[in-house]
Amino acid sequence: TGNNRKGWYFMDIIYTCPLELTQKVISKKWTAILLWRLRVGKQRVKDFKNDIKGCNEKMLIQHLNSLLKDGFIGKLEYDVYPKKTEYYLTEKGEALLPVLKLMQEYGREYLI
Repeated sequence: TGNNRKGWYFMDIIYTCPLELTQKVISKKWTAILLWRLRVGKQRVKDFKNDIKGCNEKMLIQHLNSLLKDGFIGKLEYDVYPKKTEYYLTEKGEALLPVLKLMQEYGREYLI
């Protein structure tokens, strides 16, 4: 990430401003919900599946992998049987929580 005279760049894409970049990050269908859910602590895929309606396991895993790749979440894999994997917020992911909280408060105040 960084900026130059043409704009801000992230993942080899140039954005007009940091707001556009932030909007791009959180606008993916399940991103905000997954990050918000992780605010309470480590979660397993089954936890997300139980709490998020309308997202099948394949889509859920794709979104989690995208968040991993972008550095918003981390993944812990335990050497047990059956396999146990937990996801958690990284510092970068935690930094988005105030924005998500404001979005939730706005939705509660003006849209519900």
